[in-house]
Amino acid sequence: MTYTTQDDANNLSTAAVEPTPAANPSTVKKLKTLYQESSQRSQRVAKILRAAFTETAAEFKDGRAVISPLAKEVTAETVATVKEKSKQAADTVNNTWQQEADSKDMTERLIAFVRTMGRSAGQTARVELLPQLKVQAIKLDKVLSNRYGSRYATLKDRVAGIRQRYAATEPTQPETATDSPMAIEIDSEVVR
Repeated sequence: MTYTTQDDANNLSTAAVEPTPAANPSTVKKLKTLYQESSQRSQRVAKILRAAFTETAAEFKDGRAVISPLAKEVTAETVATVKEKSKQAADTVNNTWQQEADSKDMTERLIAFVRTMGRSAGQTARVELLPQLKVQAIKLDKVLSNRYGSRYATLKDRVAGIRQRYAATEPTQPETATDSPMAIEIDSEVVR
């Protein structure tokens, strides 16, 4: 059995009731430091955000002054072009339909109309789209050559070889649409 003196009992009772004075101030001090640091950081972040918002708003205003007239001009040109092209297309369709008006059979008239429109679209594609496609193909070739270098050149040579072999095995005179007449069977009455 262990005996304690009166002084030991007093020390034990005060130690159990009061925490050490060094632990409380460090936790409180840490909380104050944490609060101060977080408030300073939040103030700096708010200041940065205000500056960024101000710069963004100014940039939008300046950009709108430059872009808005340009956008209106481009939109007006696009609308005018679309109107013009749609009018041309409508005129072409109407003229083609009127040219085929002498057909007594509606089916024959529709077939002739589709053929004429197909020829017209093909001619337009050859005249307008083919040159644009060639320019785009040249640009793509340059980009791929710059990006992939010798790997692209090797692949390009292989594709050219395959193309030559295919051309060698292709029939000398392909069959054209005029060589073989087209027949369309319709199980309905003739509309007149």
